[in-house]
Amino acid sequence: MTVLLIGPASDPQIVAVTQALEDRGVETTLWNVDSWPGDEPVTVEQRVGNTRLAVQGEPVDPAEYRTAYLRDLGLDPRYPAFEDEFEDRPLSMLNQLREYRGLLLSVVRWLSDHGVRVINPPQAMSVHRLKPWQLSTLAAAGVPVPETCSTNDPEAVRAFADRVDGVIYKPIAGGGHARPLEPSDLTDDRLSRLANSPVQFQERVDGEDVRVFVVDGEVVAAARIVSDALDYRSTDHDVERIDRAELDPEIEDAAIRTADCLGLPFTGVDVIDADDRFCVLEANPSPMFATFDELAGTDVAGALATLLAGPDGRK
Repeated sequence: MTVLLIGPASDPQIVAVTQALEDRGVETTLWNVDSWPGDEPVTVEQRVGNTRLAVQGEPVDPAEYRTAYLRDLGLDPRYPAFEDEFEDRPLSMLNQLREYRGLLLSVVRWLSDHGVRVINPPQAMSVHRLKPWQLSTLAAAGVPVPETCSTNDPEAVRAFADRVDGVIYKPIAGGGHARPLEPSDLTDDRLSRLANSPVQFQERVDGEDVRVFVVDGEVVAAARIVSDALDYRSTDHDVERIDRAELDPEIEDAAIRTADCLGLPFTGVDVIDADDRFCVLEANPSPMFATFDELAGTDVAGALATLLAGPDGRK
């Protein structure tokens, strides 16, 4: 049996987990999303009492796959590969990519329905764009999260800023950096832009940025991200491994509960560890880990490969 990998062939996570699986003597099959849309045929055909699939011109038999690692389906109009076409024909490009995603997600869901364990399944992958739901679910489970207000209401923002000492703001569905809320952001003109798009406003908690990787209900690695920036993604930064003995047991427990609450067999949980408290910011259902393995000496790729190759892969 083989492990199916779905993502760009050049993606460092795909490369790392492929190597880890090969080191374990496990055969892999790659569906290279860089070839979509258009370069590779995909067919889902219903006949009487039967469904047949073909991807990249080859029949798909779910019995051949032990597990599948869904890294990324691609097909995002924000990606550079679609920039020119999106500028020339935005509406038709959005429709084209939506149709492809509908077809390919149907294929992945069909595999899951027929016994292939998908890490992570499409329904779980969607939590990345549902940050208000993420935080409310975690808070209800007793996981500490920052005070947060996601809104398009200017008065709600002003009330939140009056009540909370120190506020940042960032996109609700991801894809942008966190910024500090300044007095100039509270003017009528500035807040009127909320009519175009809601924004997430959040209590600023100063402390160390920590990422905790959870695989199948167990913390397999943790690292602190070394940066002076409010959002480490906005500038160069380093990562340092945190040994299991050094990791706060309460943070470890919160990361495991976060993965469980959100239905994520594999996730990277982002935590702010302050002097007197810690807060879970979010859980990423398809986290980048290759850089952590390279710079901090973790082995997330190995832990993920062990899960994908394990005897309990098929449902």
